[in-house]
Parts: sequence; structure tokens; C-alpha cells
Amino acid sequence: MDIALVTSSAFPGKDWSDRDTPLLQASLEEQGCGTRILSWDDCPGVDWTAFDVVAVQSPWSMWLKLGQFREWVDSLHRQGVRLANPHPIIVGGMSKEYLPLVEECGARTIPTTLVRPGDRIGTIAAETIDRAERDFGERAVVVKPISSGGTLGAARVTEERDLVAKLAAFEQAGVTACVQPYISSIDTLGEHGIIMIDGEFSHAITKDAILAAGRAGTQFHPNARAGYAEHGEDLADIDAAYEAYLKTVPVEPMSVRLDFLRHPATGRLLLLEIESVAPVKFFHLNPAAAARYARSLIAVAAEQHLVRP
Repeated sequence: MDIALVTSSAFPGKDWSDRDTPLLQASLEEQGCGTRILSWDDCPGVDWTAFDVVAVQSPWSMWLKLGQFREWVDSLHRQGVRLANPHPIIVGGMSKEYLPLVEECGARTIPTTLVRPGDRIGTIAAETIDRAERDFGERAVVVKPISSGGTLGAARVTEERDLVAKLAAFEQAGVTACVQPYISSIDTLGEHGIIMIDGEFSHAITKDAILAAGRAGTQFHPNARAGYAEHGEDLADIDAAYEAYLKTVPVEPMSVRLDFLRHPATGRLLLLEIESVAPVKFFHLNPAAAARYARSLIAVAAEQHLVRP
């Protein structure tokens, strides 16, 4: 069996790094599977159909060339290439427009306001900052492009005029933006990532805030560590978020990461976003998960192998 592990020719930030793929490759090869690590944007002439499975691991240059990446993914789909996360999961995860849909389907989320070119940005800016203060106790929001990874293009904003300026810049570029309240608990409790593999809870991580007041830079998953401090209703909130997400997609993913923050007053988990294009799984913090994911890839590869002529 042959499995392709997909990365990028270059990452958007100098501190971005892919620690998952080498560990996954080692685990796959320990289990007797052939692997190749290939860049989606710098491998001319590669026959992707030659692989039993293509696992999109770190295609993060995609955020700087979304059209090209979409063309590449669509091309693989047309050729019948088996993707670890199916084509609709990857395509749907390229834009955070799924967030209001997941909320409608029953997830407890951080409210997300989509701002499209032509919308009344002055009114939206005033309403979203006022709502953040009223509902979450802090007059601050995060504004970012609807399609982005890490904190690319994101900013924490506390003044209405600054939010108007940010939204106007996105509008001028023809970019849809999203605005979410800044949840202050991230500054002390961090952000919790829940990694799901084959529809089941695999492991959890916690990482520090990037956009906290006074913090400079855009670190990539700062101070990531294994586990999280579990509260009484956490599992119910995680299950509800995942089940709501499944109602919005036509097929179940092999793996996603659900990112949560805690409500500053109630402590309940609020869904921030779902990473489904190429979720970082933090295998270095949970090596057993690398072996588990490798087994899942090999099982899918075996199915693909059986149907080949």
C-alpha cells in the first residue's frame, strides 16, 4: 500500500512547523505501509491516482492561494483519488461560513457574524462590539477573513472605529470577514483542541492565546500541551458540537479538531471553530494517536486497494 502525505512548498509564517507528518510517516512505515511526503503546490507530474490514500497534512500555503488549492483538490476528486478527509469535508472547511450552520444545528458556539462586501459595516461594528460586552463582559472582538488559518489576517479590536477600518479593508479587497467576541477566558485557561479520529474522541490539547492584549507576534499553537482541565458538562458540549457539525456535512470525516473556549461566566465550552482541511493533531503530545490514525489510513487504503482493477 502507498499513502501520500501532503504538505506545502513553504508555510505562511516562519514559526509554522509540521510536527505531525514525520511521526505519522514513521508509524505508517512501522505498520508496513509505503509513504511519500509531497507538496501539493510543488510536485509537477505527480500521479496522485497511484496512491491508495492521499492524506492532506499541512497544505498551509493554501491560505495564500485559495483558488489554486481548490483547483488541486477538485482535480483529485475528479480523478477519483481517495482523500483521507473526503472532498466535501476539505472544501467545506476552507471557509468559516459553516459556523452559523453548526450553531443552528444545536452546537453551543461563540457567535459568529459574517460580513460580506456591501454589508453595512458601521452598523455591524457597533452591534458586534456592544454584544460582546453585553454577553461576554469585554468590549473586544476578533475580526478575520472568512478563509484563513492560524491567525493570518486576524486582529483583536476594542474600538468601533478600528473595527470599521478593518472591515472596510476586507471589503475593498473583496473578502468576506467574520467577527467573533473575544472570550477573555482564553487569556488564563487557553484554547482547548479536541481531536476526533473516526468519529471518536481521540485526545485533547490546550494552547495559549495568540491575540491577548499586549502580546506581539503570531505564534503557531503557542505552548501547546496535552490534555485540558475537564468540567462536568464538557463531554456533553463536545458531543453536541460534533453531532451538530455532522448534520452540516454529507459524509463523516476521518479526522477533525474541534476548538473550544470557555464561557467566562458559566465555564461551559463554546465552539470556536472546526479544523477539517488539515487539522493539526499534536501527535508529539500523544504518540499513541499517531499509531491510531495510521491504522485508520491503512484500513481506508485496504478498501481502495480491493476495488482497483
